[in-house]
Amino acid sequence: MNDFTLHPTLASDCHALGRWRDIHVLLHRDAHVRWLILVPETDATEWHELPPALRERLAGASAAISSMLKAELACDKVNIAAIGNLVPQFHFHVIGRRRSDPYWPGVVWGRVVPGCEYGDAEVGALRVGVFAALSAAFGA
Repeated sequence: MNDFTLHPTLASDCHALGRWRDIHVLLHRDAHVRWLILVPETDATEWHELPPALRERLAGASAAISSMLKAELACDKVNIAAIGNLVPQFHFHVIGRRRSDPYWPGVVWGRVVPGCEYGDAEVGALRVGVFAALSAAFGA
């Protein structure tokens, strides 16, 4: 999809970590939780509308990132979801939760406790970790 444009809300709420195959990998700016957002290059807006091969890549990528969040970042729980009520562009959330995060055990949607943002070094380290997990699971 050559004319792909990230929805403005996702662009403003997230750090762009990069692109893996045809999926854009974002990191939500709220550093209280390790919140990754996967945005495939598609016009589809619903999970069941995704082409099967893209749906498989997205599921595999979320599984690889989930494993990394548990194993390397010591998250207690990983939540995944495709909600998209406010942002119509299809996107898939992979959220590493800790019992110590300010939202636990509730939901993270629409709840931002100010004052906890990533520094450049943290964003870089998470970028490296995410893409290493994807490479380990699927090869380069």
